[in-house]
Amino acid sequence: MKKHNLMKLFTVVTTATMLTLLNACSTTSSNEEFAKLSRQEQLAQLNNINELEENGKIALISRYKKARFAVNCTYHYKKNYFSLEFTGPMGMQYAMLEVYANGTTFLKAQGKVNKGDSARELLKTQFGLDIPVEDLPAIMVGAPKGELTYDEQGFVKTAKQGEEYLVTYKQYQAQRRGLPLPTNFEILTPFTQVKVNINNVLRLN
Repeated sequence: MKKHNLMKLFTVVTTATMLTLLNACSTTSSNEEFAKLSRQEQLAQLNNINELEENGKIALISRYKKARFAVNCTYHYKKNYFSLEFTGPMGMQYAMLEVYANGTTFLKAQGKVNKGDSARELLKTQFGLDIPVEDLPAIMVGAPKGELTYDEQGFVKTAKQGEEYLVTYKQYQAQRRGLPLPTNFEILTPFTQVKVNINNVLRLN
């Protein structure tokens, strides 16, 4: 390899390394600044989110039937409304759950639309999945309800809501506005284990 090409390769690798280090430092700094806030101040910032759209992977595991499947998912939150979409290869939609502030829920799957007053019960009835859907807006931003424990940075590590469910957070990552949001977590209910990995934050306002 010619000297010119070696220098060019060295420059590219060095630039990429520096960008990675700068991004890591920025993420750490944002996390540290957020961790310094009181819990009330943290919640005020998280509750001030007007719109959040994320995509990633979700694994749904039946704790008793030993059935398991993993699909792509898109979560979209707005004030008074949120949706959870399950998709497969080439973006093919398997199902979509739409939940409104008044509790009205629509579950679209296989060309049919089911309506109910409880998202959790509707999902359980139609698919046999037990997920605390109504609490997702709080869970997705790391502000869950229940009995809480915290990690060394002051972020929620676990949230236990009686016998209904347990949330375990494994990773947070700083996003726009310096908000650290969960990117890897698990929800355990009496019947279902849910594993969520967030790949991209598409909108955060």
